[in-house]
Amino acid sequence: MSHHLRRIAVLVAAIELGACAAAAPVSSSSVMPFRPAGTQQQALPPELGPFVISMSARTGELELWPLRKGGGSHPKPLSRPLGLGFAAGLATKGHVIAIASQNPSQLSLYSMNDQSLRTFADPFGAATDVAIGNDGTIYVNNVPKAGSSVTMYRPPAHRPVQLICAALSFSTAVAVDNENDIYLQGYGAGGSAIVAEIPNGPGGPEPQNCATLPLKTDGGYGAGVVVDPTTDDLVTLDDPDYCAGGIEGRMTVYPKPYNINTGKSRVLGFECAGGLRLSADSKYVYLGDTNLSISFILQRTFPDGGDVGRYRGGDWSGFTTIPSSLPN
Repeated sequence: MSHHLRRIAVLVAAIELGACAAAAPVSSSSVMPFRPAGTQQQALPPELGPFVISMSARTGELELWPLRKGGGSHPKPLSRPLGLGFAAGLATKGHVIAIASQNPSQLSLYSMNDQSLRTFADPFGAATDVAIGNDGTIYVNNVPKAGSSVTMYRPPAHRPVQLICAALSFSTAVAVDNENDIYLQGYGAGGSAIVAEIPNGPGGPEPQNCATLPLKTDGGYGAGVVVDPTTDDLVTLDDPDYCAGGIEGRMTVYPKPYNINTGKSRVLGFECAGGLRLSADSKYVYLGDTNLSISFILQRTFPDGGDVGRYRGGDWSGFTTIPSSLPN
């Protein structure tokens, strides 16, 4: 399946799963050991990184490419099939990979050190993206029955807590900054891609004060949002021409305070970009895209957008990098 069709399928599945979300258990977790068997599935030592890591939509395995100039075309398996459903988003903390998956909607934590897997229910909707804060709190964007929702998991218990943002009618991506403010990319009443902020207060997140930011709102699909941990710059990705040709994969970097007058944009993509991650040193940015129905993960210099390479050969869904810097 092309990345364009897969991205649409993820959103459709999220809407359907969110609409069907029932009163699932508020807390559910399990621990399973995964010991890759055979020389082709031995977990690689984390110190051999850095890597681009993705979940194969075909096999359900985590797979990786070594990060290098020019990219790569032959990902190696990192795990056995994990049986998690479609992975909508990945993020990392140390050697732990956070996986937000659909059908069932849940958060999973995979350890590269001992190949163990912990799973936690997301009872509030269908997962579409994941981010991790400086304190290790994990945030999963999901599609509930109506509106915009984030499921927050604080360590060590990782009990799911729902945060609702009334400023958006629908959200698809989540990020967090150094101050633990939460950013949601989604859509408002007018249908344009926008970003809203849930501020962090003395007692934690304040979803009742969620408000949209004065950023560029000239139509198109929202395709990703991250915060640069080295500067606290807000970085957005969108497809202004709705994946129909023209300007696609536009990255905009906003220094604080985030507003339309300070944002600088560069077009990085080809046909239908989606997903956005930074390297641990914030020297590179990664985004998924397609060109003539061939899907790949692009590697560009950050923030100027110079072409470094692309990673292909796998049937990737969500992706991230190891190592990474928090927040991511």
